[in-house]
Amino acid sequence: MDLKTLFHNLREDVSCSVCSDLFTDPKQLSCLHSFCLKCVNQWYQTCGGGDAIKCPKCQTLSRIPASGDLKDLPTSFYLNGFIDVLAIKEGKNTQLTCGNCDKKSSEASYCFQCCIFHCEEYLMFHSKMRDKTGHRALAVREFQDKDFEDVLKRPVFCSRQGYQKEELKYYCKECETVLCQTCVTLNHGGHGLKLIEEEAVTKRLEIKSVIETQRQNLEAKMNIVSQLDEDFAKVFQQSEVLKTDVQKSADNLIKTIQAKLQNIITTVEG
Repeated sequence: MDLKTLFHNLREDVSCSVCSDLFTDPKQLSCLHSFCLKCVNQWYQTCGGGDAIKCPKCQTLSRIPASGDLKDLPTSFYLNGFIDVLAIKEGKNTQLTCGNCDKKSSEASYCFQCCIFHCEEYLMFHSKMRDKTGHRALAVREFQDKDFEDVLKRPVFCSRQGYQKEELKYYCKECETVLCQTCVTLNHGGHGLKLIEEEAVTKRLEIKSVIETQRQNLEAKMNIVSQLDEDFAKVFQQSEVLKTDVQKSADNLIKTIQAKLQNIITTVEG
């Protein structure tokens, strides 16, 4: 991973285009644009509700989840990872807020499994908890390039109440959402399911196809514009030649008229 490229304009990349703040609970629309959940809700209400929401950025319509609750829109997990990377990068020079006690600390550590920051006091408590056995926590000031990559590769866990320890492994094509095993068993029986990794490959191919189609369309439009420019240049050149010819003809006609007028005057006076 090219971390120099990753860090370039990272704050801008993880800022919502609606509120201009860092994303909070980023939700993704079908056009792949993401916005804060609160911004999506406000925009949806402003647009009058309905069974679809228009993207604030590109105006593409996205279907509202079957539950009717916009919190069930797909979560942009990759953005959450980038937000943590930004916090870690900037946290080396500032204080970070503990995700448990809200205490600010310049010696905070990051847990790759909990995906939150721990102050020194809570980190000691965290390491002794039985259900946290095997969790990896690293002091923010000790982060190296490989550690930033690990943040982005971390497993993602279910956000539903009671299922937070369940890793998200499946994608429901009917509901367009990611699921843990418990969600699949209890709420998505008979639905078309795919492993997240498989669906990611499919989505990448779809995105590449869309990008290639847009590239071809843009190229075609640029060719049309280029041809129009050439045609305009030819017409302009022809018009300039015509203007020159007309001016020459007018000058010659004026000279002829003036010569005849002088002959007439000379004859009359003679």
